[in-house]
Amino acid sequence: MYKFFTIPKFPDQEKQRRANILVVAQFSVLFFVTAIVIFSSFTTPEHTEIYYMGGTGVLAMLISYGLLRKGKLEAASWLIVILGWLVFTFDLALVAGIRGVSVHGQILIIIFAGLVLNGKTALLMTFLTLTINFLILGMEQNGLLANPLPLPANDTRWFIQTIYTMMAAVYIWTADKVIRNALSKSQETADRYRALFDRTNDGVVIFDLDWNVLSANTQAVELLGYSEAEIVGLNSLEFGTPGNLEEMNRSREQILKGQNLPTFEETLIRKDGNQVPVELNMALVHDAKGDPRHVQCIMRDITERKDYELRLQQQALYDPLTKLPNRTLFEDRYQSIHSKTDQSLVAVLFVDLDNFKWVNDEFGHAVGDQVLQELSSRMQGTLRDSDIVARLGGDEFVIILENIRNKMDVSKITEKLLNNIYLPIQLGDQYIQITASIGISIAERRNLPHLDLLKYSDAAMYQVKDSGKNNFRFYHSDELA
Repeated sequence: MYKFFTIPKFPDQEKQRRANILVVAQFSVLFFVTAIVIFSSFTTPEHTEIYYMGGTGVLAMLISYGLLRKGKLEAASWLIVILGWLVFTFDLALVAGIRGVSVHGQILIIIFAGLVLNGKTALLMTFLTLTINFLILGMEQNGLLANPLPLPANDTRWFIQTIYTMMAAVYIWTADKVIRNALSKSQETADRYRALFDRTNDGVVIFDLDWNVLSANTQAVELLGYSEAEIVGLNSLEFGTPGNLEEMNRSREQILKGQNLPTFEETLIRKDGNQVPVELNMALVHDAKGDPRHVQCIMRDITERKDYELRLQQQALYDPLTKLPNRTLFEDRYQSIHSKTDQSLVAVLFVDLDNFKWVNDEFGHAVGDQVLQELSSRMQGTLRDSDIVARLGGDEFVIILENIRNKMDVSKITEKLLNNIYLPIQLGDQYIQITASIGISIAERRNLPHLDLLKYSDAAMYQVKDSGKNNFRFYHSDELA
């Protein structure tokens, strides 16, 4: 019931203003007509016509409100204007005989017509009122109508009516012009803001205080993959990834408290499910009274910047030929293993390809690069996802094996590595076979800060080289058994 008796919403600001006035008039008439009917039923119960007249007035207001609910603002307004004008002009003048008082009702109708329709309508009603008043005055002067009270039927009364009516017309014409000029300036400002809103390179989203989307510009709509109609009403949490919802809630609370957050980076979810990295700048916007009104969010797509940063990271931390971690990243990963001090075993394998210089000399460096790429892929395929293989440079590689149960596990993995490396590599019509020498050092994780496993495995690898190559050896294997 409450939802029915509300002021309908219009997208146009001018129409909304007129609709607000119209609703006030409708419910005012309903209240006063009902009060008059109830009062008359006690004071003059013999005049039953008041019920028909009151019922007609109430029904007219309800019909007018129904038309307004359907968006027919002009029809709803004209219904009240015409009905009110007929009541104050013909009913009071010809039936009740109250001509001198009816001019005030006529003035009210003229003002109402100008406010909810336009100034031209107010002038039209003014002209019509003056004409009808003049005709009624003439009929009274010629004896066709009884001489009314309280004002006599003479030029003085018509002059007074004319002055009142003209004053109303001038007032409403001026008010309508002032309102239109004010709305025009407001619209110009809104248009300039809208142009900036739409043409900025960044996405702009306006949220209400419950974080539902009120509006979004074209860039934001395209960035998030929705249409403008689809995005309005969505909550900001629908754009968040599952891992950052808690952080988003914390940021939203800070903004609603009026805190100024610095620009920050976030990952949002598009309609198609893809993620897009953005840079966000959010602020709470207040109205003229200082009360929070909405939240403005400016978002910038930083996909290109993130891709560039990733390329820089790849160049700094990964070998450009094999795409394996380089020495810098290997050392970082190796140091991170020291953070735990349990008794699990960690093994470091130093891998050096045997006689690789012969491949470059015999087939050229381009073929040598292809061989390195193939062998890198084979080593990665042999190891677990948790293991690390890195290229230190040239034909040297290093591998970290974590959570090893015993030396036997390391031996099995190493044998598999040697076998996969030795498999023939076909390059065009040629087959190339490479062997490798592998040195291994193994220790409990808790002892790593006191040991240099890379140095030990490097020394073990040279022992393999000296003893014939294509094999592996543990550093001090007899002591670590």
